[in-house]
Amino acid sequence: MEMAASNVKNIQKANSESCAVHQVTKEAAGKRGKAVECFRCGGTHYGNNCKFMETVCHNCNKKGHLAKKCRGPRSKPEGGRTGLGKFTAPKPQSAAHHLESTEEEDEHCSYNMFNVREPRAEPIYATVEVDGKQMRMEVDTGASASVISEETYKQKWGSRQVSALTPAGIRLRTYTGETIPLLGALEVNIAYNSQEARARLLVVKGNGPSLLGRDWLNKIQLSWGEIKHTRVTEDVIQKYPEIFKEELGTLQGTTVKLFVDPQAEPRFFKPRTVPYAMKKKVEDELERLQEANVITPVQFSRWAAPIVPVLKSDGTVRICGDYKLTINRASKLDAYPLPRVEDLFATLAGGKTFSKLDMSHAYQQLLLDEDSKEYVTVNTHKGLFRYNRLVFGVASSPAIFQRTMDNLLQGIPHVAVYLDDILVTGETEEEHLHHLDQVLKRFSEAGLRLKRSKCTFQAQSVTYLGHKITAQGLCPVEDKVRAIKDAPNPKNGSELRSFLGMVNYYGKFLPELSTVLAPLYQLLHKDCKWKWGPAQEKAFKEVKALLQSAQLLVHFDQDKEIILSCDASPYGVGAVLSHQMEDGSERPIGFASRTLTSAEKGYSQLDKEGLAIVFAVKRFHQYLYGSHFTICTDHKPLMSLFSESRCIPPMASARLQRWALTLSAYQYTIVYRAGKDNANADALSRLPLPEMPATTVVPPETIFLMERLSNSPVNANQIKQWTDRDPILSQVKRFLMQGWPPVIEDDGLGPYAKRKTELSVQDGCILWGSRVVVPPPGRAQVMDEVHEAHPGASRMKSLARSYIWWPNMDQEVEDKVKSCSECQINQKMAPPAPLHLWEWPDHPWSRLHIDFAGPFMGHMFLVMVDAHSKWLEAHIMSNITATTTIEKLRQVFSTHGLPDSLVSDNATTFTCDLFQEFMRRNGIRHVRSAPFHPASNGLAERAVQTLKEGLKRMTGGTITTKLSRFLFQYRITPQTTTGQAPAVMLMGRRPKAHLDLLRPNIRARVERKQEKQKERHDHHARERQLKPNDTVYIRNFTSSQRWLPGIILSQSGPVSFVVKLTDGRVMRRHQDHLRLRYDKDKTMFSDGTAVGGSIQVEIPQETASEEQGHSVVPAEGDGHSLTNTQPAPVPSDPAPLGHALPVSRSTPGVLRRSQRSHKPPEKLTL
Repeated sequence: MEMAASNVKNIQKANSESCAVHQVTKEAAGKRGKAVECFRCGGTHYGNNCKFMETVCHNCNKKGHLAKKCRGPRSKPEGGRTGLGKFTAPKPQSAAHHLESTEEEDEHCSYNMFNVREPRAEPIYATVEVDGKQMRMEVDTGASASVISEETYKQKWGSRQVSALTPAGIRLRTYTGETIPLLGALEVNIAYNSQEARARLLVVKGNGPSLLGRDWLNKIQLSWGEIKHTRVTEDVIQKYPEIFKEELGTLQGTTVKLFVDPQAEPRFFKPRTVPYAMKKKVEDELERLQEANVITPVQFSRWAAPIVPVLKSDGTVRICGDYKLTINRASKLDAYPLPRVEDLFATLAGGKTFSKLDMSHAYQQLLLDEDSKEYVTVNTHKGLFRYNRLVFGVASSPAIFQRTMDNLLQGIPHVAVYLDDILVTGETEEEHLHHLDQVLKRFSEAGLRLKRSKCTFQAQSVTYLGHKITAQGLCPVEDKVRAIKDAPNPKNGSELRSFLGMVNYYGKFLPELSTVLAPLYQLLHKDCKWKWGPAQEKAFKEVKALLQSAQLLVHFDQDKEIILSCDASPYGVGAVLSHQMEDGSERPIGFASRTLTSAEKGYSQLDKEGLAIVFAVKRFHQYLYGSHFTICTDHKPLMSLFSESRCIPPMASARLQRWALTLSAYQYTIVYRAGKDNANADALSRLPLPEMPATTVVPPETIFLMERLSNSPVNANQIKQWTDRDPILSQVKRFLMQGWPPVIEDDGLGPYAKRKTELSVQDGCILWGSRVVVPPPGRAQVMDEVHEAHPGASRMKSLARSYIWWPNMDQEVEDKVKSCSECQINQKMAPPAPLHLWEWPDHPWSRLHIDFAGPFMGHMFLVMVDAHSKWLEAHIMSNITATTTIEKLRQVFSTHGLPDSLVSDNATTFTCDLFQEFMRRNGIRHVRSAPFHPASNGLAERAVQTLKEGLKRMTGGTITTKLSRFLFQYRITPQTTTGQAPAVMLMGRRPKAHLDLLRPNIRARVERKQEKQKERHDHHARERQLKPNDTVYIRNFTSSQRWLPGIILSQSGPVSFVVKLTDGRVMRRHQDHLRLRYDKDKTMFSDGTAVGGSIQVEIPQETASEEQGHSVVPAEGDGHSLTNTQPAPVPSDPAPLGHALPVSRSTPGVLRRSQRSHKPPEKLTL
């Protein structure tokens, strides 16, 4: 002990951090000379510089020294152990468990020490299978028991409760002696390299390494050679720590392009309804994907696929796009071939050990180019999102990923790549590590990431693509035929018939089959009692040997068509993977079967058949992934649910949706095969292997639903009981478990028959999708629970649709809300009634709408609007009494007259007797609007609003001035409804306004132009004064004589005159065509009268009137001469002029006609 303590003392000086070392072998070591010895710890320094000044002694519990330097009496250790020192270590500390057992234990020659740094060896790890789970544990020969932390326990046994742990008589202490709280112990099954044992495992609080102690080492023998390789491999792995980071990798330097037919029509699908309880989780996942730059929101896209949200076991949601009907329909399938199995195995030939690498989110580590992102757009209730990376579910993804990996790892020998499975080997260990180093280096340079927990390094054997690979070569995988080899004996005639059906299915490949099967057929005779004897046992084993012989089985060949036959029975599932040969026959590659768990036995028949398909696909994944295959089932509803060309049904059960999403990663065609033709898979499902999964995976949606039901007034047990008692639901449940009949005659079963592919059974309750079908006895209670917070009908239906369903549930929800008195009392206003329009009057001032406005700006206003013209009247009121209002109306009516009707609200002023009497006496029909409904008198209400807004905007002047200016502008402005100004429609004219001054005055402009024209003309003109009876010469335009004498009879215009010529003709001439005539001699007219000088002629009244009215006709031969139709009479008295002669009325006028001959138009010439 003193030697060990001395060694510790010398080591402590060099330590600055603690490291965990669990076993140190005692060896002889000489003591070093010391100039000074610390009384606190024994170190080579003075006590006042010792770092253990505050340390508590474990012997005397006093502060200031270590137990080894304690001068007090030595206390006896617990459990009878003596002489074992406990050494503290300087901080910081590393995670380590210090074990002390209450049982007597041989100390051997090793010590538990936790403070050794130099030299420091790397921990030794071994991977042990614990209860079927792989666990990496640190080998610690110094620990008397095997230990895991609470954190590891929750990760591995999350479904168990801490209370399930059993007490253990073990005490755990840290290196300072403090006790670690022990949660309890587990009795587990451990397995290592074909070794199995039952052992105890301790669980402590907190976190720390998992220790493999001496108790386990006594039960299993470790492969130290393998452990050595693991340590060497760790050195290689440590060179590239970034590869194993828990993050999404990104392939550098290249992007992925999806090829879509340019002629393909874009396919856009609307988003699916997300259950109310999952909306928040979906939104959180969308936000997380945006932050990780996996998706990007967009406003528009020609392509869009709906999403399928799936709850994971940790409560979060995984979002997947349903690309079956979008890009997978239109894209050109990448023709890059997957590697042949024979070529891969040739690459691995000669390998000694094998490393298998698994990529984390393999597809999403590849970026898409910009043109391809539109094709993988998904449509959610939050809008459209585009994926920036290659996504799961696109048909071309496997080939694209295979090409990328081949290009990345090309040139490295002994490396096999099949999609995301990468296998590395070498002919020697050094070569293997060199190849592994090259692969990891290229992954690091490319920016890719691996999932460390799923990688296997330097294993002696691996199962790859359905084959077991070892240093000796390929070994047959017993799992392919174990379903036949270990098939249990039939227990009744039904099971035997199924088995014989499978045997006969392959009968043509098995020689002398009838002879071998004879003892078995004897049990099927009607008069034979069932008795399984030695003869039947021998025949059964012989037949099983034939089914797994080379005479029947064939090797997997990628060039042949792959057929996967599946079937389910009430207690098992079975599957057969086959090749279709050139002659059309099927030869099996492998068989698979298992027994259903107790929970799975409660599935509906639809779910059992779906489980069989998913079980088969997962079991034969390495044969199927990346290749096209055909699924054969004898359950027709699965053809639509799992169809490769249809969307995943949104109302299918959560379990079926998860399975459909799993199958979407494969390229398959599902076909229906009648039960009699599916005998090979049927036999395996009825004679399944006794193995079954440890736990049954229940979709988190269903767990959440059942937990909600357990806390509700109606729980799952009650629903189960009511379902079994209800005549309709009990039949539905039976049909779900045993299969639906081809024809449903009961009308009550109709709603359920329509949803038969979406119904399932969970714990005796019928589910439609993720919603519980509530039997009639519990519907009222459930309805009250949903209506507890009195939501509206829409919100109540949304809440109910997340949990429950029954026929006509939506109508019952609406009736519940309508009949709830509390909801009715506190309900909002009903939707407005259809608008009833006022009839438009056909003449102005027929119907008036009246109302009061104010107090506004310190005044009350009486507002009136004419319904025809929209003329607005507004008057300031001193008060709004009936008397004052009537006086104001009299003023208005005195201007515009009485209207036919008047519309008002129910104010006191308008409802009093005085106002009613005023209306009656004036013959005005008074119409009042509905109480508290201003919209009925909307024209007046709008006028009040218009008046207030207008007065607010008016500036300057008194309120009276503002009102006058506003009313004037309103009345001359065209109204939006009529399109005309109110003043025009009411008065028939537009009042003059300031804006009219802006219009140009055309009259004044014309007069100015005329004045200027006259001024220019009169510049060379001379004014002459002509009057009747003046003798003049007139201009002649018809003959050679230019001027003809005559006398002015009258003035027909300002500058026009009527002149009588000497030959009796009367003509009208302009003043410019007249000039005064001065005659010395008398002039004789055609009637024999003579004039000389100035003469005055009295014109008869009739002639004058005719001349003033221009009632003249052209004289013959002169288009410009005028004559009366009657000769002018000669006055009886002479004119005042002495030498004037009267004109005789009896003198006939001479009519001159044109003598020209008219040529007819050419068009009339025949």
